[in-house]
Amino acid sequence: MVKDSCKFQVSSFKFLVWLYLFLLATCNLQLATASETTTLSSLIDEAKKNNPEILAYQKRVKAKEARANIEGILDDPQLKVEIEDIPGGRPFNLGDSMQTRYTFSQTLPFPGKLSLKQKAAAKEVLMAESEAKNKKLEIVTMLKEAYFDYAFLVESIKIAHEIKGIISQMADIAGIRYATNLASQQDVIKAQVELTVLNNELITLEAEKDVIAAKINSLLSRDTAAPLGEPEDIKAYRVKVTQGLSLELQKIALEKSPTLKAMEYDIQAREAEIELNKKSYYPDFMIGVAPIQRDGRFDTYDLMFSVNLPIWWGKYDNQVSEARANAEILRTSLKAEQNIKTFDVREASVKVEAADRVRTVYETTLLPQADFSFQSAKADYQTGKVDFLTMLESERALRKTKIEYIKSVVEYRKDVALLEKAVGEELEAMRLIPNNKIK
Repeated sequence: MVKDSCKFQVSSFKFLVWLYLFLLATCNLQLATASETTTLSSLIDEAKKNNPEILAYQKRVKAKEARANIEGILDDPQLKVEIEDIPGGRPFNLGDSMQTRYTFSQTLPFPGKLSLKQKAAAKEVLMAESEAKNKKLEIVTMLKEAYFDYAFLVESIKIAHEIKGIISQMADIAGIRYATNLASQQDVIKAQVELTVLNNELITLEAEKDVIAAKINSLLSRDTAAPLGEPEDIKAYRVKVTQGLSLELQKIALEKSPTLKAMEYDIQAREAEIELNKKSYYPDFMIGVAPIQRDGRFDTYDLMFSVNLPIWWGKYDNQVSEARANAEILRTSLKAEQNIKTFDVREASVKVEAADRVRTVYETTLLPQADFSFQSAKADYQTGKVDFLTMLESERALRKTKIEYIKSVVEYRKDVALLEKAVGEELEAMRLIPNNKIK
């Protein structure tokens, strides 16, 4: 009996050990999952598949394609049945009629009208595709900007925790110096105040991070409270926008920008409408055949041919004039949009180049100087050469410089995203820059 009890206790103990290990592994897996890196490219792919606005524009393209397939088809033929010579005394006795006429007819538009309608509809399909691509660019740009803001907040939180650890060390140093009568109690109090300020900043940063994460999730059509994970290193990307590259990008924008392509296809559709309105001067036709039934037999038939007479030429002149005026309006708008697009690309190129220089100054000069200044002040405070306030000011300068550096990287990445939006394509996809990754 004792042996059985011992065996049961051993088995229970093994079960608890396995359960503990399983829960530990599960927790580690959850922590690993939570800290996984969420790349920008994966979010862009997800947005292209799930964003409702993008999907709506894609369905609009499908609708336009269906409309284009309809335009090239003739109208339905018509069947008309005429029962003639029904006796007046027996109006509902249709069998006593003398004859029945079955008329089959088909309307035929003047040659070229159907093909022009189909051509205009096909151009509208291409226009809808360009508009869908432009909407995709807008959503991707919004996602990129939100992602960079998210990365900025995550990095700011990391910096705040790092500085918090440094301040804790400073507080310990201040406590030791106060205990040995080498510093006043004010140094310890100032360190604790600085820690409280950092804690408040962390609360604000965490809240802002959650808001930006919710915005990203909404663009992806996810639950706004869904976990997002760690962003990738946004510093590991760089392009060199030269004057020559800027001019090349302006040419590409004029050729491939979906906004401009949509306007070009709209003009082509209106030009097809001009030609279609010119066809209004020509008549449409109707042909038909009418078998005639007498006494249960089909012994004769009629042939029919009709044509409309387009004699009101003034109406057709105005229709053509209206279509030409609409096309001319679009051509003028296209020229204006081309000028705007050229300016947008140039402006974005200048901003990217300037932002690149700013982040370079931070990387090569400001960050090393701020770090050296703080380390020097920290060492001097420990030896009593400077007071605590001097060390605290150097810490604040270091924290500010680090935050501003990350902000400069974010602004740089946003400017690159706006440049890609203005051009209408990502710089990597154009293969104009052989190596744009920082090794």
